[in-house]
Amino acid sequence: MISRESLNANRPRKNRPLKKAGGPGKAKTPSTALKVRRVVIGGVLACLIVVVVVGGRQVIRWADEWTEIQQITVVGLDRVTRDEVLTRLDLPPQTSLFSVDPELLATRLDSHPWVESVAFERVFPHSLVIQVAERQPAAVFGSPTEPYFLDAEGYLLPKGKAPEGTTLPIVDGVTSKFMTQHEAEGHRRAKQGIHIAELLSQQFSGRPRIDVSQPHTTIVDLPNVRFQFGREVEDQWQRFLVLYPTVKDKIEGRSQEVDLRFAQKVIFRKRTL
Repeated sequence: MISRESLNANRPRKNRPLKKAGGPGKAKTPSTALKVRRVVIGGVLACLIVVVVVGGRQVIRWADEWTEIQQITVVGLDRVTRDEVLTRLDLPPQTSLFSVDPELLATRLDSHPWVESVAFERVFPHSLVIQVAERQPAAVFGSPTEPYFLDAEGYLLPKGKAPEGTTLPIVDGVTSKFMTQHEAEGHRRAKQGIHIAELLSQQFSGRPRIDVSQPHTTIVDLPNVRFQFGREVEDQWQRFLVLYPTVKDKIEGRSQEVDLRFAQKVIFRKRTL
């Protein structure tokens, strides 16, 4: 005979909570040794950072002292003086070769009206060499008694007495005020006129006078011939050179005007002025 107790013992129990065994994801408390190790490593890294920072500053200070500028050599000067260069550089005392900024220094010197470009060379341990390229007068501009000069780029240079016997081209037709207020256009016109004068000097003698009063026409007067050029100077000049051998006798010794402004044409006129 089967008792009730036996039946209850064999019957599965419902809603009995399962026991949870400790799994691999259970957090573990770090040991004391691990904590000490982390503190030691952190302290060592902090010390290394301090050593690097302090040592780096010391190295920089030593390098600055070792390369302190004690001698400045300036070459290429003619109109610009050494004192003008040093004043514009405005280098503070105890400047080192490593601390100089060539671009900044070049900007300070480029503002001088006679300076075209400048280059710097560090000569270790204590010397700085400055190579200055001055602008060269390529034309006279202004009044005969107190003229300005123009360089080949049409840059307006300071006033100065033109040397005796100079054959530099004369640029006129605009004022110095125009050259200052309309700098880009003034440079373009003057540069083109000076370039034309250089081209003409290959075939003609005499001191050119260049009229740049018109924006699209450049007039160059020589002793016996006047040329009129438009914007396309190189093409116009080559067109004239092709024709020149056949008209050379017609031009030489006569008062002629040669108009090259029109496409595919070379026009000769009797010069009236």
